[in-house]
Amino acid sequence: LWLVMHYYLVLVASLVPLTPNSRTRGFSAPLRGGRATLAVSPSPVSSRLPSERAQPGKRREAEPPAGKLVPDSWLDNWYPVMFTADVPADSPVAAQVFERPLVLYRDEEGLQCLADTCPHRLAPLSEGRLAVDASGTTRLECSYHGWQFAGCGKCTKLPQLEGTKPILPLYGASAYPVREAQGVAYVFLGNASLAESVPLPLAPELDAEGWIYEQDYMRDLPYDYTTLVENIIDPSHVPVSHHGTVQGDRNLAQPIATSVSERMPPIGFQGKTEVPLHASSRLSFAQTKAVQTVTFTAPSLLAYRFSVPAGDASALFYPIPVARGRSRILVRRARNFRTERVMRTADLVAKHLENNIVFDQDMAFLCGQEARLQALRADGWGGAWRAKRDSEVGGGRSYVMPAEADRFVISFRKQLDAAAAALPWRSPPLAGEAHAPPMPRTVLLDRYEQHTKKCPTCMAALKLTERLIGVSASTSQVSLMAALVLAVTPAPPLALSLACAAAAAAYSAVLLRAYLVGPIIGALSNRVAAVPLAASAASAAILALAPGGRAARVAAAATPLATALCALYARRALDGLRARFIYTEEAKALQIS
Repeated sequence: LWLVMHYYLVLVASLVPLTPNSRTRGFSAPLRGGRATLAVSPSPVSSRLPSERAQPGKRREAEPPAGKLVPDSWLDNWYPVMFTADVPADSPVAAQVFERPLVLYRDEEGLQCLADTCPHRLAPLSEGRLAVDASGTTRLECSYHGWQFAGCGKCTKLPQLEGTKPILPLYGASAYPVREAQGVAYVFLGNASLAESVPLPLAPELDAEGWIYEQDYMRDLPYDYTTLVENIIDPSHVPVSHHGTVQGDRNLAQPIATSVSERMPPIGFQGKTEVPLHASSRLSFAQTKAVQTVTFTAPSLLAYRFSVPAGDASALFYPIPVARGRSRILVRRARNFRTERVMRTADLVAKHLENNIVFDQDMAFLCGQEARLQALRADGWGGAWRAKRDSEVGGGRSYVMPAEADRFVISFRKQLDAAAAALPWRSPPLAGEAHAPPMPRTVLLDRYEQHTKKCPTCMAALKLTERLIGVSASTSQVSLMAALVLAVTPAPPLALSLACAAAAAAYSAVLLRAYLVGPIIGALSNRVAAVPLAASAASAAILALAPGGRAARVAAAATPLATALCALYARRALDGLRARFIYTEEAKALQIS
């Protein structure tokens, strides 16, 4: 009887007509009370990568009610992960989007992206190396057991496997479609068969004739993607929060006219605002007010476009969801005027240090705001922002936004309320973290981990700074000893005096050749760096005119003494610069000034 009933039910189920569902790209059978059934969807392995790429497997997932967003709605997008200039040519680099660890690297075919997980024992492939196999092809090698992988994810070498056994597709790593465009690396996390049909979130002006882009800056942030987006679409905080920088002056805080002209699902919009712009001597325009067109193309491109008398410009922000409570931001500036004024390395380092201050200034505010929202309701995106009654959020307070300047935030938050439940996080929100004590400021403002070590420009500048610190320390010690010897010696040897003069000149040359001196370390100007050189020239002249006189002895001792004092001063300035790459409280000092 049980078998008869079982086959009867199977027969009835097979007669139910299937209906297409565009969201899950499969078919579903409508059931009573809704459309929540099973659907078939490919796994995130690229079908457009090389032919040796393993075929995507199959997975079954619940279909949502019609018209509602699902995790695939978010994953079926191209996500920026880093600037292409930050992908080394000789080593892999780690990234993460929506708690999916990724590893990017370059081989003969270009940029590649795999899941940052070795299928053997789940070790991170980003801790591996690039190896060249017997055919001369670059492979990504796991440094745990030596497994090697092609850009398609196929395992090409398994040292521990007996010679008669084949390397099966099961041993391969997951691969993702990846593209480079406009100097940005993009990864597609969803159904790889859709990657070709989904457009990249590009800024049209970057491909327009006569435009250049510069100032590329990246920062990993200890707060959520939703908090990051809310912050960068809010122009009214800039004069106050960023007081003391080239972007802010609290005396310019004022009503800001904003309007939203179009909403672009799931959480995008276009609008206008009018904000004060600070003068730029490098780009030759005075302080002015500018009407800005603001476009947020979800999930990861925000553009502020505006005009000044000299031409058009844009500020581009690429917010990236890394993990719950963590995000990444890419920042870029573009313009079609003064294009001949390209940034030098020193200018770029100085701009990155300035951007460090700007993001430091927001850090404590945003982490505190996020913690308080999650303490009211631990939903992972801040849905308590507009609770109708305080009792809805345990007696706490929700947002109070009476000004027109908050329209962008209101628009974003309303759309987020409808879309955030489908955010494809792999972990649930952690309610306990909302009540944890604030992280130490040395961690909160850790510029080295958040920016410097991942930025080739700043990492090179930091290494140069540390070398100059070492040279300055040695120079100050040796020069002081030389000055003491020359001061107490009645008739110092001419060779020693000339050697001190030559050493002083060499030290000045080292400082003057360093691009950090002057533009970046304002306290250590080229004039200060030239003091030992001037002293050595004066000493050489005196020694040539009166080699055995008292003036010669004084000049001989004065040269290493001036060099030692300059080196001590330089070391102090360089120590201050080194701290700016790692951790300082300069942002707080500017805010309370």
